[in-house]
Amino acid sequence: MKKSLIIAAALALAPTFAAAESFQEAFEMNRAMYGTDHTFAWNGKQYTTTHEEEVEARVKPTKANAEALIAKAEAKNKEVAELGFEWKLTRGIIKDAKAAVAEGEYQKALDLAAQAKYHARIGIAQYHYAQKNWHLSVPQ
Repeated sequence: MKKSLIIAAALALAPTFAAAESFQEAFEMNRAMYGTDHTFAWNGKQYTTTHEEEVEARVKPTKANAEALIAKAEAKNKEVAELGFEWKLTRGIIKDAKAAVAEGEYQKALDLAAQAKYHARIGIAQYHYAQKNWHLSVPQ
């Protein structure tokens, strides 16, 4: 009886002992479990599960704001393209964002521009990961 209680307690408490090793892991774990705008603690500090691009897209949906975010997305995409890690779909998303501005759909344009900027930012992270871990791609 005691053994089964100890095993049950260990299994019940096991998830609480599984701590994220890095901020990125903690962010991704909380984002997957709770979605955007969730506050979580990591290493004694409070963070939210919101990407910077989501915050940028929450401005008032005006033509000027949409065009400004599209410009940021284009700049970030240019940066990742120079590194050689541009994602194929990002240019199309920027094109769609510009079309949304032309149609007066400013919130849609903001959302698309934020998505394009996010893809470019992740492409840059992918580049840095590849630079650090290139040896893992070499056959042995």
